[in-house]
Amino acid sequence: MGGQHLTWENRIAIESLLKAKVSASQIAAVVGCSKRTVYREIQRGQCEQLNGTTYEMYTIYSAQKAQNRADQMNDLHKGRPVKLCPELAAHLEDYIGTKRYSPAAAVREILLQGLALPQISANTVYRYIYRGYLHLCGLDLPVGRYNVKQKQGEQRPAKAHRNDSSIDERPPEVETREDVGFWEMDTVVGTSAGPSRCLLVLTERKTRFEIVRVLESKTAREVLRVLRELRQEFGEDFRKLFKTITCDNGCEFAAAKEMEQFVPIYYCHPYSSWERGTNENQNKLIRRFCKKGKSMACVTADHAEYITLWMNNYPRRLLGWGRLLGWQRPADLMAAECAAMGIKLAV
Repeated sequence: MGGQHLTWENRIAIESLLKAKVSASQIAAVVGCSKRTVYREIQRGQCEQLNGTTYEMYTIYSAQKAQNRADQMNDLHKGRPVKLCPELAAHLEDYIGTKRYSPAAAVREILLQGLALPQISANTVYRYIYRGYLHLCGLDLPVGRYNVKQKQGEQRPAKAHRNDSSIDERPPEVETREDVGFWEMDTVVGTSAGPSRCLLVLTERKTRFEIVRVLESKTAREVLRVLRELRQEFGEDFRKLFKTITCDNGCEFAAAKEMEQFVPIYYCHPYSSWERGTNENQNKLIRRFCKKGKSMACVTADHAEYITLWMNNYPRRLLGWGRLLGWQRPADLMAAECAAMGIKLAV
């Protein structure tokens, strides 16, 4: 619950343990807080020092700087807005810092609980975070803004899969999002080196219902294995729920003929990820758990199942939650659609 308040003694201990090369997990155990609290504290107390030998700057954690910043935040809290009572702050810190909700989703969940708390907007929550009124920082926010630099030099032309169905040939009803069964498929990778373990993600276009499965390698064989498993799981209902799949031109989706045995496959144009926009937006949610550049060697089927459950039960504005009683989660919407078709879906 809520953000944890560290003492001066805690910060001295963190500084000493970091100098001794102790891991964040071990520091958290010694100090008696969560690992996320340690990471946030390290970020807040970072400062640069000059190496007297090499004359190069390097970054360290300073307990004094962290304490000074905490004192400043406490001063701000003394004069913080009347609406931000301690109970509301604790709920916001829990939903955003621990449960990985966006400020908008956190505000909505608190509202639905019917608690006697002041009502604030998502924009106000962002403002509170950036002004230091909450024990949260930019790293706790779900989607950061990055300046992506284009790589210089010659670009390799993307190759479309020849003789395979283009997105231009896809049935027109896919675009309307009026019926379920039209999916987008992609892989989410950790490190780009080699055919390492990654995630296969399928997103249903209407409901935003997500299926996340572990691939032992980013290969066509592994994709076929997962599609075969899904057909076995859904049995005779498979064709009702999987009418088409749209994917990119990655090598892992090259076995079009084999995949067509399960469901019609359509390919996007090269360098056109926006043609799977639903998929790409869902991948941003997955990145809250699987960071870019981090190995997925330790990611298991249990991890994939946890991510799936979190995503399918995460409230979405676009599914109607802007209306007081009309908001829905993907799991709720998909269950209703399946019930209408006489399909029992475990969500």
